[in-house]
Amino acid sequence: MDDLAKIEQGRAGESLEQVRERFRHWREMRGRGEHLPRVLWIAAVDVARKHGLHITARELRVDYERLKKRLEQSSGARQASGMEMQFVELTLAPTPQAAAQNLSECVIELQSMRGAKMRVELNGPGLAGLVGLCSAFWSGA
Repeated sequence: MDDLAKIEQGRAGESLEQVRERFRHWREMRGRGEHLPRVLWIAAVDVARKHGLHITARELRVDYERLKKRLEQSSGARQASGMEMQFVELTLAPTPQAAAQNLSECVIELQSMRGAKMRVELNGPGLAGLVGLCSAFWSGA
């Protein structure tokens, strides 16, 4: 992780209003023909993940297509680094009831809007913990 990314990681979680204020300040101070700094694009992408592309582009007054491209690039980099995918193994102790029952198997694959993926393979009574597991995935993805 480069120094710039470390600085921006500390700012992660900024509100749309805070980022809008940073953009306003930069626009007041910039020189003629100066391009938008990388740190502001990173902040814009972070806000777009929370509020969506359309609202972010409109509120920050940036080009929608450029913001979309940067969002896609950052999502691709996160997926390539393996940050989005994790393996979780759920095991259950065998019970006398499970042995007597006809065990069935189930495979569930989830993918979030940002590309995070989860695959769950269950058999028998493992379905009991599925709701909590899916809830944790959607809240963290």
